[in-house]
Amino acid sequence: MSVADGAPGFGPACVRAVLWGLAGIHRIVLEGWLATYRLGWARVTRLPAEVIAFGNLSMGGTGKTLAVFRLAREISATGKRVAVLSRGHGRTTRDEQVVLFAPDAPPTCSPLEVGDEPYLLAAGLPGIPVLVGKNRRHTGQRAIDEFHADVLILDDGFQYWRLHKDREIVLIDALQPPGRNHLFPRGLLREPWSHLARAQEVWITHAQLAPPERVRQFTQRVNRYAPRAQVRYTEHHPRYLRTPDGRQAPLTALHGHPVLALSGLGHPEQFETMLATLGATPVPCRFADHHIYTAEDIAAIAARLTPDMLVVTTAKDALRLPAPLPFAVWIVEVEMVEVALPD
Repeated sequence: MSVADGAPGFGPACVRAVLWGLAGIHRIVLEGWLATYRLGWARVTRLPAEVIAFGNLSMGGTGKTLAVFRLAREISATGKRVAVLSRGHGRTTRDEQVVLFAPDAPPTCSPLEVGDEPYLLAAGLPGIPVLVGKNRRHTGQRAIDEFHADVLILDDGFQYWRLHKDREIVLIDALQPPGRNHLFPRGLLREPWSHLARAQEVWITHAQLAPPERVRQFTQRVNRYAPRAQVRYTEHHPRYLRTPDGRQAPLTALHGHPVLALSGLGHPEQFETMLATLGATPVPCRFADHHIYTAEDIAAIAARLTPDMLVVTTAKDALRLPAPLPFAVWIVEVEMVEVALPD
């Protein structure tokens, strides 16, 4: 991404010019597609429940899974019946069969079959059904019919236009480099900033890890493109360490240690920065987003370890690691908390 981030030189400048042209084509196609919905040519389904969608303008992770956790628990605490709908990104089941996690029942499928994010949601939201399927109109209707859901939460639903949504929440990562805030392929945006006007809320994530000036710049941009949206600031708050078999340790156990930061994330820098704030010295060990770890990967990871190094990973990555492992691994348990606008 060095070219997108503004690498100097004639060659990178030419590449950026080509990418600008492709981004322009992307926008023309996108606007034409959305026009079919605005003009009523494409059918939009309205379900008899409140529909709330979390999503991004950008590609890659911004913290949607943690945001769904937070909102689902908040709404459920009011007595409303909540269901979560996920497409199951990265799952190995490619048919249209709906994979269902019923409340208080153990999952019948593996994380690889249904996707690591919905699996985590099902495990962390006991009593709340999580339904996985490409067609959220069908899974939403099933949640209403079988579980009498009052509220449907769509994980990664900002670009799902076939279903009427009562509330759209867009997450913006404050750690995203400014050079990538352009439409793909010039940058990492799925939609231009002007489309933020559809959102009723904007959550700026990693608000305390990012430089305050950058957070203020994002806030000004949100106020420009979505002046009626409520802006909230959140942080990924680490709680404790645990092993795959459930043993726990305090976060202070990382202090002063070199740490192999094992991750398959859209933006691994976020994870590595968090480890640094905990007093560790992170050594990046990055794989592609939603990467399924193989025996060859594990051997390569083990070869990088020194006697004093700890292996630390995320809850999502831990689901994709094979067992048994030839080394100990610690998982950082994280929750999303709301914070004040940094000074």
